Amino acid sequence: MPVFGPTRAALAAAAARGAQILPSLRLVLTAEALTAPPPPCAVELNAELEVLCAAAQELAARRAGWLYFCPAQSPLAVRLPRRLLQSTVLTFLRGVLRSRGQGVVRVVSQPGAAVIVLQGGAPRMPGDLPALLHRCGPYVTADDGGAAAVRLALSPTLPLREPPMLAELVQDRYSAVRVYLDGYCVEDVP
Repeated sequence: MPVFGPTRAALAAAAARGAQILPSLRLVLTAEALTAPPPPCAVELNAELEVLCAAAQELAARRAGWLYFCPAQSPLAVRLPRRLLQSTVLTFLRGVLRSRGQGVVRVVSQPGAAVIVLQGGAPRMPGDLPALLHRCGPYVTADDGGAAAVRLALSPTLPLREPPMLAELVQDRYSAVRVYLDGYCVEDVP
C-alpha cells in the first residue's frame, strides 16, 4: 500500500543493517490488512487456508497435531484481500501457540456464504484479532476467547487468484507466516 511505503522502506533499511524488524513489520502488515481495498479477484478459501495452515505447521516449533485444517467440501470463492485473510488466521494461531493449545481452522459452506471457524487458543484473544475479524465481515466470538467465526459472502463470478506456493511462505523470511509467528518458529527455539 502506498501509504506504508516510507515505513516499509525504513524497515528494509533497518533489516539491511541487521536490526530485528519482525515485530514492527507485523504492525505494518496488520495495518495494511485493515486498510486494504476489496481486490478485483476472489480467493478460494480452501486452497488459501490449506497452504497457510501447512506453512504454519511446518514452521511452528510444536509437536505434530497442534493445528488441524478442515476444508469445506466444495470450493468457496470470496472477495477478501489475501493479506487480511492471512493476518486474521495467523493472529489467531499466534494466540494458539502462546497458550500452547490446539488450534482448528474450519471452513463451512452456507447458502451464499462461507464461514471460517477458528477454535482453540488462549482464554483471551490477541488484541488485534477483533479488528481483523470485524474487517472480514460479521463475526462472533466465544466468551472465553478460545473461538471465533466470521461469515464471508461468496463471490462466485469473480476470477480466482492463485493461492501462494507453500515454499514461498516457508522460505521467505518476511512472509506473513514468519512475521506473525515470530518467536514460535523452529529457528527461534534454542
